[in-house]
Amino acid sequence: MPLAPARVVLLTALLAAACTSAPVDAGKAAAGPQPRAVEVAEARAAPHPRILTLSGTLAALEKVQVAARVEGPITEVKVDLGDRVAREQELAAIRPIDYRARVSEVEASLAQAEIDVKRLESLGGVATQEELERARTRLAGAKAQRSQASRQLGDTTVRAPFAGAIAARHVAPGTYVKPGTALFDLVADDKLRLTVEVPERYAALVQVGTPATVTLKDSLVGEPGEAGAKIAAGAGAVQAAVTRVSPVVSPTTRTFTVEAVFSPAGSVLRPGMFTVATLSLGHEAGSVRVPRAAVFHVLGRDRVMRVEDGVAVAHDVDLVAEEGGDAIVLGLEPGSQVIVRGAALIAPGTPVAPSAAKDMPAGTGSEGQGAKDMASGTGEKGAETQAAAPGAGPEGKDMPEGAGEKGTAP
Repeated sequence: MPLAPARVVLLTALLAAACTSAPVDAGKAAAGPQPRAVEVAEARAAPHPRILTLSGTLAALEKVQVAARVEGPITEVKVDLGDRVAREQELAAIRPIDYRARVSEVEASLAQAEIDVKRLESLGGVATQEELERARTRLAGAKAQRSQASRQLGDTTVRAPFAGAIAARHVAPGTYVKPGTALFDLVADDKLRLTVEVPERYAALVQVGTPATVTLKDSLVGEPGEAGAKIAAGAGAVQAAVTRVSPVVSPTTRTFTVEAVFSPAGSVLRPGMFTVATLSLGHEAGSVRVPRAAVFHVLGRDRVMRVEDGVAVAHDVDLVAEEGGDAIVLGLEPGSQVIVRGAALIAPGTPVAPSAAKDMPAGTGSEGQGAKDMASGTGEKGAETQAAAPGAGPEGKDMPEGAGEKGTAP
């Protein structure tokens, strides 16, 4: 049955439209997603002081517990907590009467022994050699007893073994003490010893003489070991230098012990304080400067998005310091192009069309921190999925509907 002329015309038009639109659709599919416009900045070489900030404790250079050497009651206590004393200064007294009597007794025995020896020697051949030897032995014993008795009498006066300050007093007048009873705690606080544990990777950098700055932990801006941590202005820090370095590394902590002995004169530092020390280890030769907003945190690492051959590439770096609106990082080649704005919202492999970044106000970096506040356990692809979801931010406006559903950008 022949077709009506009108139907023939309609069928011809539909076939022509299909043939015309097919090449256009195929061209769009072949073209792929359009590059995403991004702002980039160039990483600039910036040698930066290598500062290692560590927590440590202070101890007195010398600390001793002054103990009684003889037995008896305390008759006098001449110092108390906090008193400064000189070497050999009298601290306390133990009743000396018994020891004086002992010295008098021994001296009488000594005098008699000397008389006996002289008498036997004057008799010539009348006294036997054996009698003379016994007399001389008694004389030597009397001299030894006198020396011991004199020393014990001297020990009834308790004296400071070195100059320092009284850290504790353990006795009062009337206390009966025996040899070894603790009387005072004495510390030499004119010098302090700082002890810190240094990670093993710095073994080649920390040496005797390495400069160190010591201050209270409350005077530190940031946490020890954190990038940008520094001592607040006017904190009263004390300059020191490493004096001892342990030759071994702990197999459990992978650290080695470092000590610095210094004078705390003019500061508030005291033995037992919890402090921080910043060690100056030269300069970071491979450090570069990038805008702070270009660095974000994900998967426990600091990261930037580098532009390479028109594609965004994830690149891990080490953030070592912050200066105003810039970040000092390691692990990035000078001259590298990094995405400045919304770097955390761009998936690796995304085609990009870079343009020079406009001047950014100091301290800008909220976008670069976007991945820090992600839920625990969110992976790299999960971060990109959140970024592409509706309402993720201004950067998500230019993305086609449905982009990012599986963690991939258009």
